[in-house]
Amino acid sequence: MEGFRTIYKYSEKLDSYAIKRIIIKFLQDQTKNAKGNLITFRPSKIAQDLSIYSRKDVRAKTVMIRGFLDELVHRGYIAVIKRSARGKVYGLYRSGKLWDLLDKYETDKVLEILESEKLQ
Repeated sequence: MEGFRTIYKYSEKLDSYAIKRIIIKFLQDQTKNAKGNLITFRPSKIAQDLSIYSRKDVRAKTVMIRGFLDELVHRGYIAVIKRSARGKVYGLYRSGKLWDLLDKYETDKVLEILESEKLQ
C-alpha cells in the first residue's frame, strides 16, 4: 500500500508539470498572435486547451491552473485585470518580463527559468 501512495504522489507531480507546460505553451501562442500590448485570458480558456491534449477530468485540473496563474500574479509576471462572478481575468503585458521570456525561449526553458527564480 505504501508503494501505491508514492506512485500517486509522483503522478500528481507529473500532472502538475504537464499543466504548467500547457499554460506556458498557451501563453506563447497568444504572444505570437498578439497585436496589442495586453493579452487577457481566463483559466477556463486554458482548460479548453488542456482538454485537447488530455481527455482527463478538466474541472479538477482548473484548480491547478488557477493555482499556477495566482503564483505568477504573486511573483509579478501577470496581473489580475478584472474580478467577476465568473472568476478572474488575467492579463499579460507586452512590457512585462514574462512576455520577453515567452518570445525568446522554448516552453521547457521558460518553465526552468520560472522554477529557478522561485527557489531564489
